[in-house]
Amino acid sequence: MWPRIARIYWDPWRNIPIVKPRQEEIDLYYVVRLSEPGDARPAFQGDLEKLEKAIIHEYGSPDLHRRFFENRFILLNKTPHWDHMWEVVASGNVLGQLYYDPFREKWRFRLTYSGALLALEDKLVREHRVDGPVYTGRVVEGSGVTDNQVVVVDSRNRIRGLAEKYGDRLVIVKTFHDKSRPVETSDKPASIHDVLKHNEDGLKTLEESSKRFLEKLHARYSLPVIMSYSGGKDSLIALDLTVKALGGGEMVFNDTGLELPETLANVKEVSEKYGLKLHVASAGDAFWRGMEVFGPPGKDYRWCCKIAKLVPIAKLTRALWPNGAFNIVGQRAYESLDRAKSPRVWRNKWIPHLITTSPIQYWGQLSGWLYIFKYNLPFNKLYLKGFDRLGCFLCPSSTLAEFKDIEETYPELWAKWMSILEYWRRSLNQPEEWIKLGLWRWLTPASAKKRIARHVQGYTIDWRDEYRRRLLASSVNLAPTAKTQDGDGLRLVFNRKVVRDEYKSVLRVNAEGLGFSYREGDGGIEISTPNTNIVIKEDRVDAKPFALGESLEDLVDVLKMIYRMYGCVKCGSCVLWVPRGCARLTPQGPVLENKVDEKVRRQYLESCPISDQLVEKVVVPLILDNPKAFKRPSRKRLKF
Repeated sequence: MWPRIARIYWDPWRNIPIVKPRQEEIDLYYVVRLSEPGDARPAFQGDLEKLEKAIIHEYGSPDLHRRFFENRFILLNKTPHWDHMWEVVASGNVLGQLYYDPFREKWRFRLTYSGALLALEDKLVREHRVDGPVYTGRVVEGSGVTDNQVVVVDSRNRIRGLAEKYGDRLVIVKTFHDKSRPVETSDKPASIHDVLKHNEDGLKTLEESSKRFLEKLHARYSLPVIMSYSGGKDSLIALDLTVKALGGGEMVFNDTGLELPETLANVKEVSEKYGLKLHVASAGDAFWRGMEVFGPPGKDYRWCCKIAKLVPIAKLTRALWPNGAFNIVGQRAYESLDRAKSPRVWRNKWIPHLITTSPIQYWGQLSGWLYIFKYNLPFNKLYLKGFDRLGCFLCPSSTLAEFKDIEETYPELWAKWMSILEYWRRSLNQPEEWIKLGLWRWLTPASAKKRIARHVQGYTIDWRDEYRRRLLASSVNLAPTAKTQDGDGLRLVFNRKVVRDEYKSVLRVNAEGLGFSYREGDGGIEISTPNTNIVIKEDRVDAKPFALGESLEDLVDVLKMIYRMYGCVKCGSCVLWVPRGCARLTPQGPVLENKVDEKVRRQYLESCPISDQLVEKVVVPLILDNPKAFKRPSRKRLKF
């Protein structure tokens, strides 16, 4: 799947990882066998504490932890799991998997084949003989077993898998398919100082290559230099490289209003250490206001990024650098498939005046951390506690394991979020597991959501009911409750009067400004386009003729105008992306000042998070009876 793989070598004699060996030494090392993309990082104190507790939970003793992991340089490599799982590398081998079990709300540990083989040789774990076939899910007699986990062997003494204890029985939870023997190493103790000493040349090569890249690119784009700093490790490395290569620049931090205290402190520390002018793109309380309109964000419903990130950044950078700037970020190819496919130089459609690049696009995490340690860079201390990713503390892209860390470290902050989620849980008529198992992290009935929902007894996902309830519980309080198609016409019935009297003037100005014909009479409000005629009367909206394509898109445009009147959170995105003086914000939502062409029409409508997210991903799916309706080919897109 991954177009690019991070490769980590291991020095078997020194018992340390090597990020970039010399060509003449490459045959002295071997490549660590990691799951793709192989972007392993060092384990920190918080990680090691979780690892030791997990091992004690499984085996009742810290002996295995002492033997394999104490005084070793440990790597953690994220691997696919329905929540959070690390491959644990010690002495050059993946010896186990540290994973979070949300049902028991604790970290667990499973041995790999290599780990099981070594652990049995040293009598650190117990084995359990099973006759007959060995397969996942098989239940076998387990009386007398005291550990939570045992290694399963067959009648020929071959290691076949792992079993967990459930009462007096054992359930086989894993079978081994890859039965490669562990590689041999000296098993010497190793420290970060040992690793740094023998990675000096490789780090220098990476550093010089990245600095040359920045120098050449800056010579091509003769623009002011800005460094987007998030408070995370990658943006810190990119910032340090930029200061060394280009002599400095200005620093931009996006304060979403959802940052942890240590992150805010680190931003200030970095700014002062490097003597850089700091600009803060602050979202204020925009997220919390947005929650009243949109409901909880989701991996597939990222309204929060528009309101709390992209719009504040666009406002700040357009004001400070209207003619463009050279923007340095800490993006890496191994973070996600989208980033793996990203070019090294690009323009974001929401901030197209910036030329953006990442000097560490092809750096692995291990290289980055060694660079930080080598130069003693002022990194965010949350990493030492085991935090893997920083940023918005309630991001729906986070795992339940990460949420558990937030809950334990910041109980008051987490309690605030839980109280808001509880309101939405009740409003959406969801079970308690909707919060506990993180089902709120998806809007659509995504496959990952379905996979988790199967663990909730008697629960089925009813996305139509969820979407309607979401709209009704929103401050907008406007939802289509019925739909009929008769001949070539469509009728939508809503829960209340669609256009209240005090909003009619706003709808008229916007409709006429966008090129629609607007008329009021006894029959209601009539909005005409070359493709269809839309009549709004009390709680009904009629479109005739109606067909998928242009007439549908005209109806969607009208709905976007209506929902914006009731739900505008005053983010200012629409005003930002149309010509100066073309639109203004009012208590009844955005209002056009004059008639606009098709390009500005799209900018005015589609740059709005309510249009882009609430209408496209909640309202339109209800109308078309398809949760993926926002992917329709005829959908009108934002044009810059």
